[in-house]
Amino acid sequence: MQISRRAAAVGAAVLTGLATLGAAGAASASPSAPRSPDRVQVLRLHADFVTAANNGAGHGGPGDVLAAVFAIRTPSGARAGKELVSLQAFPGHQSLGHSTFMLKGGQIDAMGAVADTATRFTAAIIGGTGIYEGVTGQIRNVESSSGIDLTFFIIQPSN
Repeated sequence: MQISRRAAAVGAAVLTGLATLGAAGAASASPSAPRSPDRVQVLRLHADFVTAANNGAGHGGPGDVLAAVFAIRTPSGARAGKELVSLQAFPGHQSLGHSTFMLKGGQIDAMGAVADTATRFTAAIIGGTGIYEGVTGQIRNVESSSGIDLTFFIIQPSN
């Protein structure tokens, strides 16, 4: 069960995209997204696979770890940040992913489990640093022919 490039792309998408919480993200907010409370920001982003390396500690099965890099862009194609992701294979064709977004103003962390064959799934936003401190929420991920389309429901911390 070695983690494939496709599985890496799908799994990493679980964790992709909060790169533009500011004006660019607000400008790309989805008009068809569910109604959200005032402290939830909805935005769309896109993830493009850059590179990956596999550590076959599990010899093609549970225990394999894949490290991947994704470029994060707005729907218009503007650069929004970079994602570093680690995926660990588990029995049953599942992967657990952890991602850190290196962004202007701070970092954002996300985590989730996903089936290796999933093309649609939802994952958790688990926090951040700097201007992203305390952010939570969820990400809806949909694999497309051009990469991974992402819809974020970002919950800002209440002060």
